Amino acid sequence: MTDTLRFGNVEVRPSARELLLDGAPVKLGARAFDVLLAMIERRDRVVGKDELLELVWPGVVVEENNLQVQISTLRKLLGPQVIATIPGRGYRFAAAVDGDREAGASASRDLAHVAPAPRAISSAGNLPPAAPRLLGRDKDIDALAALVPAYRLVSIVGAGGIGKTRLALAAAHRLRNALADGVWLVDLAPLADAQLLPAAVAQALGAALAGGRSPLDEVTDLLRGRDLLLVLDNCEHVVDEASRFASAVLEQTTGVRLLTTSQELLRVEGEHLYRVAPLALPEGDDVASAQAAGAVALFVERAAALLPDFALGEHNVADVVDICRRLDGLPLAIELAAARVPLLGVAGVRERLHERFRMLTGGARTVLRRHQTLRELLDWSHGLLGEDDHVVFRRAGVFAGSFTLPAAQQTLADARVDEWAVLDHLGTLVDKSLVAVEPGEPPRYRMLESTRAYALEKLRESGETESVLRLHAQAVRALFEHERTEAWTVPAPERTRRCLPDIDNLRAALDWSGEAGERELHVALAGASAWLWGAVGLRLEGLRRCDEALTMVDAATPPLLEARLQLERQMRATPRFDTDERKALQRAIDLFRQLGDQQELFAALGNLVAASALNGDFDVGAQALAEMEQLHDATWPPALRWQLVKARVWQWAYEGHADKAAAQIDEGRRLAEQAGDESLLMGTLIWAEQNAQTEGRTEEAVARGKQLLALLHDMPFSRLRSNAISNLCTALTELGRIDEALPLVRQAFELNSRAGTLWAFLDPLALLALRQGRDRDAARVLGRADAVHAWRRGRRELAEMRIRDLVERELGDRLSAADFEALRREGEMLTDEEAAQVALGEQQ
Repeated sequence: MTDTLRFGNVEVRPSARELLLDGAPVKLGARAFDVLLAMIERRDRVVGKDELLELVWPGVVVEENNLQVQISTLRKLLGPQVIATIPGRGYRFAAAVDGDREAGASASRDLAHVAPAPRAISSAGNLPPAAPRLLGRDKDIDALAALVPAYRLVSIVGAGGIGKTRLALAAAHRLRNALADGVWLVDLAPLADAQLLPAAVAQALGAALAGGRSPLDEVTDLLRGRDLLLVLDNCEHVVDEASRFASAVLEQTTGVRLLTTSQELLRVEGEHLYRVAPLALPEGDDVASAQAAGAVALFVERAAALLPDFALGEHNVADVVDICRRLDGLPLAIELAAARVPLLGVAGVRERLHERFRMLTGGARTVLRRHQTLRELLDWSHGLLGEDDHVVFRRAGVFAGSFTLPAAQQTLADARVDEWAVLDHLGTLVDKSLVAVEPGEPPRYRMLESTRAYALEKLRESGETESVLRLHAQAVRALFEHERTEAWTVPAPERTRRCLPDIDNLRAALDWSGEAGERELHVALAGASAWLWGAVGLRLEGLRRCDEALTMVDAATPPLLEARLQLERQMRATPRFDTDERKALQRAIDLFRQLGDQQELFAALGNLVAASALNGDFDVGAQALAEMEQLHDATWPPALRWQLVKARVWQWAYEGHADKAAAQIDEGRRLAEQAGDESLLMGTLIWAEQNAQTEGRTEEAVARGKQLLALLHDMPFSRLRSNAISNLCTALTELGRIDEALPLVRQAFELNSRAGTLWAFLDPLALLALRQGRDRDAARVLGRADAVHAWRRGRRELAEMRIRDLVERELGDRLSAADFEALRREGEMLTDEEAAQVALGEQQ
């Protein structure tokens, strides 16, 4: 070969390994130079990809993507027309080399095959022969197959690794026979230069650009008059050029349709968004629910491909479901996790998910490199962001679960990125599918857990972790302190609906402030938010959180913060008023008196009346009730005045003034309706139900209980549901309607177990065993119930006492005194759970 090769304005000097443009040396990497030289030397034919890989990387196994990168570099430097792609065959050097008389004619002949006249484009397209097998995506494929004919530009948008490419291919296969000129796939991932996008489209179509005009104009001319679908895959890193290309195609052609995949929209007029959700997750933890979920189906299929004996069953369903949930149903992450099953086992994969970026590696060699590990995928997405986007992205990782825009602005802003800039950058993260929007009013935002873990890594690297976590905890405190100020004016169901989505943020803020020794912040958080735990049936967690916060109270704690926490601690405990509860409540009352906070004092005194009534301390209750009546202000909100009604019901009912208590129940209903607070109304109805049961009007108690349960159907208050269900199944059991009672008994058992109040449900369970003819079991359960009440140093509520006495009376008629006492003593040695199992006939 001659020492200098020339084509156009290009000189190649093989011996010196130099490339010159217009006589000036140009820097070119060694691999790119080797590719160019190999192509020139074989310019008389098509060079296969495998041949090029062996020529340029002899004896080394490399990915085809490396070759594509070098080809793209050469096209950017020399022009896209110099190297033509021959679909399914390889590459061809298409320029005429000086001194090679036949080169021009040869190139023309080959390009006539590569770039036929516009009307000669093959109708077959270039899709892979078979559609990809997708699990859990039938509805998505159906939807896309309907959208593409209806809209000329459909963009499949979603997080990296969610399966956009495979979904696009599946939909394209469904449509391939409906288009006269076929479906053409254009993979934009290898493009290092966005300006090469039109050339990439031409190459995919099997055409070469002639030059002399802009590549975009040449491609639109080629497409004009065609009836085809272009699938532009992986647009996110060339999104601006992809938008320009799509706009031109839509304006200058009539029969061409575009289906794009990207992490963000092209933002072109007429574009229709199809946002891809993660694979469906199981609704339950049982095998049947798991098998119906696309995420689990994918995990099982991929694991079984590596372990033919692998199957989903009772022995592994909990681990598989947890893996899929913690990976948010993200297909790539699930496939990478399943690939680790042969080495680690399902339980081992689950245990190591906290190290997901080290564990989730080793994807298929045939896929994009960024899809071979979870970290590389997120590195790619992160690399598409601007510098201030990086700041907002990493700081947003502190949110556990979802978050609102105000919380984001309060937590993520600083002197560099102000609150309004946070709004803009958060919008960018949504556009690029790094943050998802949950519909609602107001909308909420969420990161997938893997994305959040990656963001937290970046936050640690920045050194901002502690400062941002402090801002997060302060934002959570502000939210719950605001809600507490509305305790008497906004109905409890509404406040609960507003705050429940932030329960994970609350947990995170409490955990961090406690570990960081932020005493005042931690006490304020715990006191302001404790009501939520009770509202959603997590009484034990609320009690634990209050107890932890009390250890951080010291002389520097503001009295108002301590008073609120002490009151909430007593409210989260049972109303049995043991020594700790009495001290907490009395401390709160004393502090509220010192502060002159009449409304808080009024509510705290109401708790004292109820607790005193349960313990028979009627004088204490009467004094507290008298003080409440002195403080009472008719201008206060109805929900606050309802507290006085509640206190009167407790005091008068336990003193034996049933008629006065009944009158107050009617007054309570009136105030609850005036307040528009469903939880107060439900509480009043529960009093009426319990009053009927206490006085032996059991049929009325059943009727009221069913009415109440129907009203509670859509309410998220587990405490109220637990009370209503427990009362109704007790009344049904007393009437011997066991078949009706049993499903409710199971629900009440689960709710009370979760809330840590199973001990309070033992009397109805003893009645159940009695009505089923299991007298000895009933005696054992009653023994445990008596023992636990004695240990708690509290009296039963009136309805509970009536049931307890009924069971003892009937057992006294059926068992000898000696047997009854012996069985009661046996029961004293049981735990609450064991006694419940005895009552349900599940333990001998």
